[in-house]
Amino acid sequence: MENRAAKSVTTTAIVLSIVFLLAVFGFFAFVFFSNPNEKVNYKIYGGMTDELTDSDLFEDLQSGRSICFLGDSITAGTEINGVHWYDPMAPYIKGDISNLSTGGWMVQDLIDQTANIPKADIYIIAIGINDVLFNNTVKSSKTPAEFARRASVLTESINGISPSAKIYFIAPWTFISEKEELNESGIQYRSALKDLCAEKGFKYIDPNPVIVSVLDAEGTDKFMFNSFHPNAKEGVGLFSYAVLKTAHESRV
Repeated sequence: MENRAAKSVTTTAIVLSIVFLLAVFGFFAFVFFSNPNEKVNYKIYGGMTDELTDSDLFEDLQSGRSICFLGDSITAGTEINGVHWYDPMAPYIKGDISNLSTGGWMVQDLIDQTANIPKADIYIIAIGINDVLFNNTVKSSKTPAEFARRASVLTESINGISPSAKIYFIAPWTFISEKEELNESGIQYRSALKDLCAEKGFKYIDPNPVIVSVLDAEGTDKFMFNSFHPNAKEGVGLFSYAVLKTAHESRV
């Protein structure tokens, strides 16, 4: 009886030892053979083409100069686990990338954060959708003219940080709404920003017509996380594609 008990204890000990060794091996295999910093490779909608590489923007991405992205939740990736709208373009950026963006931010928030804006050679600013959608809040730009004025103040702040910087503005992103007054406000805010860029010599890119055309053709569920955030992977792929395509169309 004692022999059987001893054998049982010995067998149990052997099994537990094997399980322990397998667990240890598995842990070290994970540490040495996995790359915790490896990111998902988000693709441009439809794949990269010669057309999409033919623009001032793409040439700037390839120039090796540093680039800073400024914006709100769509730039921060707040709703989709930190995936930025520009992640599909990131493999084509040769210079250093920095990012200052937070969910809910409006153009006034970026002005207030001037001290934290990184120094860079090129700034790509995608801000304004919250000014349009929530323009009854304390920091919102209540009118298109106020939005453009604040955008101008932001550029003055950037010029103080990096006097020779090149500035791109992405028009306030599109959103899905049945409220005609909101859609009209979006148009007016984009128009005011476009006029500012024309006056001051900033680059203006409005990717929204391209985004809307694809959403109309293929459906919003495929690309959108909610009414105004793109999803990952397809949504950010579409937004990056639309920016590059529009940048190309402004050249030709």
